[in-house]
Amino acid sequence: MKKRRILVVGGLAAGPSAAAKAVRTNPNVEVTLFEAGDTVSYGICEAPYAVAGVIDNEQKLVVYTPERLREERGIEVKTLHRAEQILPTKHQIIVRDLRNHTLVEYTYDKLILATGAQPRQLRVDGEDGRNVFHLSSRDDTVNILRYISSESPSKAVIIGGGYIGMEMAEALRTRGLDVTLIHRHRLPMAGLEQETRERIVDELQKNDVHFVTNAKAELLQQRNDGKVQHVVTNRGTYEADIVILSLGVEPNVALARTAKIRLGRTGAMNTDDRQQTNIDSIYAAGDCCDVKNIVTGKPMYLPLATVASRAAWVAGENAAGGRAVFKGAIRAIAVKVFGIEVAQVGISSDEAKDAGFHVVTESITAHSKVGIMPDSKKITIKLIIDQRSKRLLGANVYGGDGAVLRANTLGVAIQHKLTIDDIARFDMIYAPPFAPLWDPILIAANQAKKKL
Repeated sequence: MKKRRILVVGGLAAGPSAAAKAVRTNPNVEVTLFEAGDTVSYGICEAPYAVAGVIDNEQKLVVYTPERLREERGIEVKTLHRAEQILPTKHQIIVRDLRNHTLVEYTYDKLILATGAQPRQLRVDGEDGRNVFHLSSRDDTVNILRYISSESPSKAVIIGGGYIGMEMAEALRTRGLDVTLIHRHRLPMAGLEQETRERIVDELQKNDVHFVTNAKAELLQQRNDGKVQHVVTNRGTYEADIVILSLGVEPNVALARTAKIRLGRTGAMNTDDRQQTNIDSIYAAGDCCDVKNIVTGKPMYLPLATVASRAAWVAGENAAGGRAVFKGAIRAIAVKVFGIEVAQVGISSDEAKDAGFHVVTESITAHSKVGIMPDSKKITIKLIIDQRSKRLLGANVYGGDGAVLRANTLGVAIQHKLTIDDIARFDMIYAPPFAPLWDPILIAANQAKKKL
């Protein structure tokens, strides 16, 4: 019996997950994975902690080598191979071998695109400086570590106040660098509630991060040796020995355009609930795709490893002949900012209003453990509720240990469309080392009930 030939483009996260799932689903498949770089299956989310030295060896971030994928999963891996064109009518892709620059055509029965995302550029003079880095690949991680080791920088400038900006601020402060964080808005971490963002600013300043608000970088001023010496903004000029660009990412859809694959309003590939594109036999998953927001029912761009992995499993299973469905995501994200945990699940109050919900919010602050326990910390929970249905739409949770775990619980409630009445009746653990008699979630829900 002829084996089904599945080609996978992209080897960072979604690609290997989809390939492995295809092999597990159907033993009668032949899977080949193409990756333009020399590394596959890399834990980029752990990279800031490798930069900080919390993870003592960058090589630990490599989850699978090409050899392990071949030997343990039966996946043929071709690194340093860049897919450049899709020929849908021929069921072929054209791939360039970057070792010798030759072009080869490969035929597929099913094709899975996992081309990921690419970092947004600053688009100012000096951005090509030798000490200017993104953090979106293994090469970036290695280059930052090498530069810190060889040049011993003392002053860092981070441009962009998103998740990577927060993590890198802590990483570089942990290494003893002076850190200036430049952000174009008044508060960092767009999408979180205002009080959450203000608490983040307090924590940055408490840990001696110079946070520059409403600032736009206009020039990265280089010395004769090609290193950036000053970051020039509309708010002033800042000295830099190393510059980190944390400007977010955008979907990498150049290959998809060659096949006229439909893109959504987010600019990412649009797929159905089976992860199939509008082109027959072509699936897609990961940061190159949009995803259905379970709360609003509308597509959103959500470049998260968790979402990428789940969508990849669906794409891989279906490419191998299965009938899997991906129902979407709620948005469940977290970041550690020095001494506090910060998490968001579901949508923000502004998003809820824009979506037509009648919004009620409730904020409480309570101890994460029994208050007299020596390591008990306070956490704050803000609930975002639809007044008519009493359904929980979103939540922000921040504070000491236990904030993220509470957010996870609330995330499940959002995913299953539970009401505040449902949540107020949760049967939750009470044990002094772990949780108080009345968990902060129960306190928040019962307070919210009074407004409904």
